[in-house]
Amino acid sequence: MKKLLFWIVLIVGIVVLLGSCAKKDEATTAATVTFTSTTTAAGSITVGSETMSGTYVSPCYSGAEVAAAASAGQLPSDLLAMRDVLVVTSDTSISEETHAYTDTTCSTLSYYSKDGNTSFSVGVASGDYYKVTYTETSFKALVDTTAAETWWEALLSTGLTVGTELSGTGSGKNELNLFSVTSTTVQIGDDDNETYPTAMDSQVMTKQ
Repeated sequence: MKKLLFWIVLIVGIVVLLGSCAKKDEATTAATVTFTSTTTAAGSITVGSETMSGTYVSPCYSGAEVAAAASAGQLPSDLLAMRDVLVVTSDTSISEETHAYTDTTCSTLSYYSKDGNTSFSVGVASGDYYKVTYTETSFKALVDTTAAETWWEALLSTGLTVGTELSGTGSGKNELNLFSVTSTTVQIGDDDNETYPTAMDSQVMTKQ
């Protein structure tokens, strides 16, 4: 996940944080409100014997790492919880998303970021996972609080407006990743443009 300056600056902080979410007991996830996607789902992608389609959403994660990262300035100061989202947007594209919240039940949005990946292609199996490739073509972010606005503006050195989505181009790089897909869930690794990851990085996301 190396989209724009955002991922470069947060490679040690946020990516590690999100990776750690996948390894926590379910006791660290809060009861959540129903998630409503702002990304339109379309098409389907076959991964091995399974088919991905629609929207996949992880539990709401509000572990101690989130508050610690917010206190350290690695996240907006009002942030208390996060979740992973993946949306299949066509037969060859997906949207990888992070949604962040100001409460522990993921009901009040702080910000979201979306990485648009196209030319999605499935390769051979790698253990229980499948190797995939795609091209990073777009990046979107929306801030919904002034704390998130301040944090993102400092990070990206550009002005944002609360409630207005920022839309830009991605890196254009061809990325390598691992996907684990069942009839109802998706879990993914941390993509890289040179080598495949060796383990899952996201939380398990369940189809809505």
